[in-house]
Amino acid sequence: MKNLFDSGLSFRSYMFNVDEDNRQKFMKYYIPMEIKDEVKDEIISLEDEINILGVVEPWCPDCHINLSVLGKMISLNDKINLRLVGRDSVKNELDDYKENDKLKIPTFIIMDKDFNVKGAFIEKIEMVKTADIETLEGSKINMKYKAGKLIPETAEGLLKIITGA
Repeated sequence: MKNLFDSGLSFRSYMFNVDEDNRQKFMKYYIPMEIKDEVKDEIISLEDEINILGVVEPWCPDCHINLSVLGKMISLNDKINLRLVGRDSVKNELDDYKENDKLKIPTFIIMDKDFNVKGAFIEKIEMVKTADIETLEGSKINMKYKAGKLIPETAEGLLKIITGA
């Protein structure tokens, strides 16, 4: 896992290497994003180093949303190290994180300073994954997610994995 992490790009470097069209899609969520004060305070107060390996693709709508949230979170604490790799650069190293024999993107693997895995965030928050889009309620949840209206819930979900809560 450490080798993959070491081969990855920082959030800033990744954004510089993304084409302009997709960078704008990321920024659509990143720039106006507000994270709840309680979540910000908890991120800022983290004392232990955290390493996060992200498997992302620039064209992926779920990456636009969730990587933007994670990017905003890591900007609050320099003890959180994020490195990003493309799905094609991952061979069998992440088989444990596949769903239906496919590595979903984004996949964020959260590790401690020694690269021991604490948990993983795969594709979207649970409430969106489990929403039945054939129902009115499930469809509303999915629409809110795509519109960036579930960013606070996404930040809280990521924070729970980071803190081990």
